[in-house]
Amino acid sequence: MGGLAAVAVLVFGSLIARLWFLQIMSAPEFEQLTTQNTTRIIYVESPRGRIFDANGKVLADRRESLVVTLDWTALQDYKKDERAGVFQEVANSLNGEGIKSKISSLEADFKRAMNGALKPVIIAEDIDVRTWVSVSERELPGFTVERRWVRSYPYGEVGAHIVGYTGTVLNKEQARELGSASGSQHYEAGDELGVAGLERVFESTLRGIPEKRRIEIDALGRVVRTAEILEPGSPGQDIYLTIDIDMQYAAESILQDELEQARGRKACDNCEHAHVGQAGSLVALDVTDGSVIALASYPSYDPADFVFGISADQFSFLRDRPDRPLFDRATRGTYAAGSTFKPVTAYAALTSGMRGEYTPWLDEGVFILESCATEGEDWCSFQNAGGAIMGQVDMRQAIERSSDTYFYSLGEQFWIHPDLYGETAIQDTALLMGYGSVTGIRLPLEEDGRVPTAENRKEEFGEDSNDWRTGDNVNLAIGQGDLLVTPLQLANSYAMLATTGDRYQPKIVDRAVDVDGNETAYASVQIAEGELDPETLKPIMDGLYAVPRTGTGGEAFAGFPLNNFPLGGKTGTVEKKGFADSALYVGFGPSTSPKYSVAAILEESGFGGDAAAPAVRRFFEVLFGLSDKPTAPIVHESRYEPVSSDDEEALPDSPEDGAGAEVGSETDVGDGS
Repeated sequence: MGGLAAVAVLVFGSLIARLWFLQIMSAPEFEQLTTQNTTRIIYVESPRGRIFDANGKVLADRRESLVVTLDWTALQDYKKDERAGVFQEVANSLNGEGIKSKISSLEADFKRAMNGALKPVIIAEDIDVRTWVSVSERELPGFTVERRWVRSYPYGEVGAHIVGYTGTVLNKEQARELGSASGSQHYEAGDELGVAGLERVFESTLRGIPEKRRIEIDALGRVVRTAEILEPGSPGQDIYLTIDIDMQYAAESILQDELEQARGRKACDNCEHAHVGQAGSLVALDVTDGSVIALASYPSYDPADFVFGISADQFSFLRDRPDRPLFDRATRGTYAAGSTFKPVTAYAALTSGMRGEYTPWLDEGVFILESCATEGEDWCSFQNAGGAIMGQVDMRQAIERSSDTYFYSLGEQFWIHPDLYGETAIQDTALLMGYGSVTGIRLPLEEDGRVPTAENRKEEFGEDSNDWRTGDNVNLAIGQGDLLVTPLQLANSYAMLATTGDRYQPKIVDRAVDVDGNETAYASVQIAEGELDPETLKPIMDGLYAVPRTGTGGEAFAGFPLNNFPLGGKTGTVEKKGFADSALYVGFGPSTSPKYSVAAILEESGFGGDAAAPAVRRFFEVLFGLSDKPTAPIVHESRYEPVSSDDEEALPDSPEDGAGAEVGSETDVGDGS
């Protein structure tokens, strides 16, 4: 017995000593460890800057929304079946209020949220007070109702390709990459991110500075309270555009209407393909400083569809539609220029001395190559549209009436006499006028088009591509073949013609304004000044100013007061094998003091004079006040339902401008390219 007592005393003595060591001697260490484990640093997004038009109408706004959020940390220790039980209650609550919800989707949200650290994700947005009460009363772990700053796009599809849309940062890796690229901004998974349009290009300007907080969490990792605000946040800067949203609406409405009319017109009796008329673009520039007046691309999409995330199926539907509504045709669509390219060839002929402005050319409707015998039968014959015979024409008349054979002859002479006129005279002039390179507009993924040569054909299509032959130069002379231009390039090139050689980088953002009212102005950037010789240009301009009076644009401009508003222009019709003709027209003026350049391209819609010229005419009528300017409709009013004063105290605190709540999104998507 004495031995057992001694052992018991020894054991209990050891336990008491250990407890004394843990509670007394190691207390400071454990207290520090406990503090470290129960406080964390988080970043809370601030409100995103707004986007305004030239008149102060808001195109991309920020508003508050009641949302249901899921905090995964509160459910991380639950077993799968326990978590499913919670999700079932949430789904029942939401479905009972008319908000579709499934256990599977909530489980997917939970897994996605685990990449977002402590950031809760939105699982239902713009809920009403009744739903808020229903969810709150259940006191379900991990699910709360709070106010969030969210993006809104009042004008819907109008200007969507300009404004763009937002998505979310997918994961921690992408957040680190964005933070490194920005140099100063902090990103986390789930943060709002500009994905397309100006939202993307001006991400660093529009994004607010997030608030840095130290928070306390409990043993289950749930947020207890905000212990300290370490760094205050600040809203993003607002940006103001050069466009007037009502003029943008006019451009889009006119474009849509003319495409619809094209579909209703019968194609020519012998045409292989009917008019499709499902897509196009209309671009308007201020030639004096490069400001963008309108940049229309049809069809369009609604950026509001992306605010709370878009499903993979929805995005695939938009991306894969044959008419590609996510695709910005104004800056990224590339087309053959057709006869709108003829001033380039004419200027090359005049400056090289190949042909004088009054040198007559007999247009017999068909042009036969001099080199026919050596090049083979397929290259022998080229004809005017419809085989029209125009008789004797000089350069001015060839532009006015759009004589193809006149320009075919120039293309052949350039090719067979490079020693006299230079090997790439047409191409060099095209590059001078801005073709073959991006305009520099501050919108993403702008295309540079293509000015083809014998050399770059191999680079573009590979060593097995056909050699450059006489027929290629002949086609290039009338804007066909491998030549590709964007609607914006076309409008900017004609701005250069209108101003005798001045060309600007198209400007779409005028200024940025921070929360304190400090402005950052974006000045016009002039790329070329006086690059074209006025005397050399004169016969070309005479021909272009005759087009809407007595030339190929005469029918479309019949009745337009050209004496008061003298405009120049050029029609174009592009042929592409397997497709109906596409229509082009570029108008500019007035000649007394050039101010505007307007280009329209209507895909598979027929002749330029029938489809594109009327669209440009109608837009000029609005510009000059000859027709009423329409008012762009607001299609998205705030869906947030104000609560009564009795309920106000029970709602989550409203985020201040300097410390806005983070915004989540269901799916991060690309830009639709």
